[in-house]
Amino acid sequence: MVEAILSAVERERMKIVPRSYDDLNAKKALHHFLQLAEDVESEESKEAEFDLLRETEAWCSALAKRDREISVTNIRRYCENCKPMLSSQAMLSLARFYRNLPYSESVRGKFDFIITRLFTRPAEDEQRMLLFSRDKMLGHIKTLYAEWSSIPLYSAEGEESNIALSSLSFEDLTKEAEFAENFDDLIRSDFFGRLRLFKESIAELFFAPSVTSAAIECNVRIGNKYVELIERERRRSSAADVHDRFGDIDDQIVSEAAGRSLELVNLLRDQTASEELANEEAVEEPADPETLHEDSADDIVQAKAVTGKSGGFTIRVLDAVRAINMWFMVAALLMVTASVGVFVWGNYFAEPNVSSVGVKTLSFQGTDLADVVKTAKLSSDTLYVVAQPNLDQMSKEKQTEVLQKLYQAVNEKGWIVVNLMNSEGKTVGYINPNKVEILSAETK
Repeated sequence: MVEAILSAVERERMKIVPRSYDDLNAKKALHHFLQLAEDVESEESKEAEFDLLRETEAWCSALAKRDREISVTNIRRYCENCKPMLSSQAMLSLARFYRNLPYSESVRGKFDFIITRLFTRPAEDEQRMLLFSRDKMLGHIKTLYAEWSSIPLYSAEGEESNIALSSLSFEDLTKEAEFAENFDDLIRSDFFGRLRLFKESIAELFFAPSVTSAAIECNVRIGNKYVELIERERRRSSAADVHDRFGDIDDQIVSEAAGRSLELVNLLRDQTASEELANEEAVEEPADPETLHEDSADDIVQAKAVTGKSGGFTIRVLDAVRAINMWFMVAALLMVTASVGVFVWGNYFAEPNVSSVGVKTLSFQGTDLADVVKTAKLSSDTLYVVAQPNLDQMSKEKQTEVLQKLYQAVNEKGWIVVNLMNSEGKTVGYINPNKVEILSAETK
């Protein structure tokens, strides 16, 4: 699914021919693994699982290489404008892809946009609204991370205070924007530039669930305030005057800071068009005074609330509805209801149990592995080691020796699997009680 989206971005936004990945080996590995699924303890099944892991990581690495050529702007504009819109499953696949890639500012920016869009929906007047409260959103993010087998890119134990401060900083920035009385206040203080720099400064901490949920809420509230202030300025003067005063604003900085496209020209055009349409629909013939006494005061108020906004337009819609085959309408409603039910159940109620086993960061300082190991994180019975760049320069025999030393260092604790990755996050080798394997250069 991720490959299909990246190909569409390359084709439609970048105007280049997509370079599709040959997934035949991955499909073969998956087929072989599924054939042995009933005997998961056998040596053959474990080898099939490792082969599948190797092929999927090779696929992911190829996608990551293509993604490095795609800007945050291209991803954002495609997701916001593609027809039909991307499904929730497609957005979840993108979020998982970016969450599990090695950190870079581009990866963080894309994840920021995707996760914000995933947890929000459009509202009236170019606004967006959250689907959940902060606490519920935090719970959903933790569940997703567990399902994605996402390893923290930070030390959870040593960064607790920084994580809390980062979350509070997002709240402070949100309040600063919401307290602004006019658009000039935000521009003079370079608010959006400061927000973008803050996101860049916290780096990997952005992916901490509490920080991510705070960032999503911050994006929504700040984006809504931006739209509100622009609309207020337009009503005070005119769209042309607002454009003359603020036309030199860098829309990309604003959009990256708010996690959505906020382009001044488009926003002014849409606001003006919406106002003109509302004025046209509000024009209707006055009611006959002699008939008003037949309705109660409550009925009149309710009628004004419904028809005062749409007038004759509502009547035309009702006439069109009456002309539709009723059996067709019933079938369509049943299909929509079933689809919504499946979506809500699958995404928000049918949540698997989240593992309570934490991820720990291990240190190899003071050992002969200190110049090789960059980070080491323990999850369940598997030790994930990200090595320094010098690992790629080692011979296969030397890499095997490093793997064996890592295994010997932790085996006495009962951790039976070590997964060794290079500085780019690609698996170099794998060791368990029964097997040690170093991937070939071609596979890597």
